[in-house]
This record gives sequence, C-alpha cells and structure tokens, in this order.
Amino acid sequence: MPVEKQSFTATEIKAGTLVLVSLLLLAGFAAAVRGCRPGGAPMVHYHALFANTRGLDEGANVRFGGVKVGRVTVIEPDPENRTRIRVTAEVLRNVPVNAASVATIEQITLTSEMHLEISTGNAKAELLGDGAMLKSKATPAFGEVPNLEGVTSRLESVLDGLNSLLGTQTGGAPVVSLADVTTDLQKTLRQTSKVVENVDSLVAENREDIHNALKQLVKLVADASRVVGEFNAVVEENRAPLHATATNLEQLTADARTRLDGLADSLSSTLDSLEKVGGTADHLVDREAPAIEEIVRNLREVTRNLREFSRILAEQPQALIRGARPQGRPSGERP
Repeated sequence: MPVEKQSFTATEIKAGTLVLVSLLLLAGFAAAVRGCRPGGAPMVHYHALFANTRGLDEGANVRFGGVKVGRVTVIEPDPENRTRIRVTAEVLRNVPVNAASVATIEQITLTSEMHLEISTGNAKAELLGDGAMLKSKATPAFGEVPNLEGVTSRLESVLDGLNSLLGTQTGGAPVVSLADVTTDLQKTLRQTSKVVENVDSLVAENREDIHNALKQLVKLVADASRVVGEFNAVVEENRAPLHATATNLEQLTADARTRLDGLADSLSSTLDSLEKVGGTADHLVDREAPAIEEIVRNLREVTRNLREFSRILAEQPQALIRGARPQGRPSGERP
C-alpha cells in the first residue's frame, strides 16, 4: 500500500516557525537569567566575607565602580570562621579587580535590591586572580551614616578641577582633600559610637551596684537630715536654760572684771606709794617693778578674754552643749 505524502499549508508552516522561534527566545531568556552569555565570555570568581549580608540574594548584580560586571553565585557560612558569611561573585575576567579593591553591599535606591559593589581600588595595585579573597567593609543602611567613598571621590575630582581653573593652589601648600575630611568624620562617628556602646555596656553590667549606691546615698541624706533636726530640737528645748546660763556668765564675768580692775588699780596705787619711799625702798621698787607691771598686764588680758567669752556665749548659746549630754535625757539615748 503506497505511503501518502504529508502536505502542510502555508499557515501551518508559519505557525510552526513561530513556535520554534518562541522556544528559542524562551531558552535564550532563561540562559540570560541564569548568567549564561553567548560566546562563553571568560569569568573569574572572587570571595568576600561579611558579618551581615543585609538581604543580599544569590543572583544579585555585581558592580565594579557602578558598572554591572557579574552576579553573586553563592552565599554561605564561611567554613573557616562561623561568625562570617562568605559571598562568592562571578565577574568578567577583563574587569581590573586589584588588591586595593573593597567589596561592600550597597543599595542604589531605597526600594532597589541589594547588590555587591567592588570599588575600583588603585591603578598601581596588583590585579587579583581567580578565587582571590577581596577586602570587605560593612556599610551603613539607609538612615545611618552613609558611605561617602564614591561621592567624595567624584567631588574631589570636581574640586581639583575647580582649584586648577581658579588657581587656588599657590605657594606649593598642600591642600586637604575632601576624602580625608570625610574619612576623619567617619572615624570620629565610629569612635563616638564605640564610646556610647561602652558606656551602655558599663551601665548594664553595673546596674545593680549603681542602684544600691543610689539607695545608700538617699539613706545617708535622710540620716543627715534627721541628725540636723534632732540637734535643732535640742537647741530649741534648752533655749531658755542656755539663755539664762549665758546671762549668768555675762554677769559673772562683769563682776570678775570689776574686781580685777579694782585689784589692778590697787596694785598701781601700791606701786606709786612704794616709789615715794626713799633709800632702800627705792632700790626694792626698782628691782620688782617689771614683775609687778607684768602681773598688771596679765590681769588686764584675763579681763579682756572674759569679756570676749561672755559675748560669744550671748550670741551662740548652743556652744555650751557641744560634747555634753543635754539635761532631761537618759544616759543611753542618742541625741
């Protein structure tokens, strides 16, 4: 039985061709998503260690100075240091990643996905080979201190051009770069953050001791206030006796002063009488006159001291109870 030839219409041929083209485009799109490139562009791999990848996912872009040059292939805990996360990046071989390049996790905008950023480093630094470990640096997220490395480098270039145009670099004096200023600023902010963390840690570790010290201080202030109150109460209770004692002492010192003044006058009269005696009496008076004058001076000094003592007692009667137990209290009771 003869085989019949299969015949296709032009519409069927066009439909089949469209399906084949669609399948090829789908395969190419899938290959592009998985990182496959036509022509087998040579790739190298670099590693970087981070304490926190901040939402970086496998397949994320890798940028060199802002230019997309590869993708992140593996994110896993570092087998040699379990406190770090190792990120493996696949980068085009012709990208000049060098020993001065630094890997950071960046975000272009607030809503964009995280990507691995590799800085351009230094033109004189040695190029890194396949499998090399990049230097890494943690960068603050939005709302924290921003990473100003790229911005400061561009601003520094603009300012250098402006200085050259205006001729501001004169006399060979060194000009402080904006990068140095921002580096010092970031260093100061980091040191301030460390100081705050140390203070918080110290307060947290010694919170109980600080609380106990404050309680003891409050108790000490209360005891001091109580002692002052008791002392004022004692003075108030004994105000009348103290006033009477001060009055009596003042009268006593006044009487003593009067008597001593009289005795001094008597001695002066006796001295005058002895001076009138002739012969041997004159010699005796001359010999004893210094001693008698010394006695008179001492008596006048005692009188002056008694007068000052009576004045102090009249102004400060509470001085009488210092070091003595107030009357009317048991011998074992403290004031």
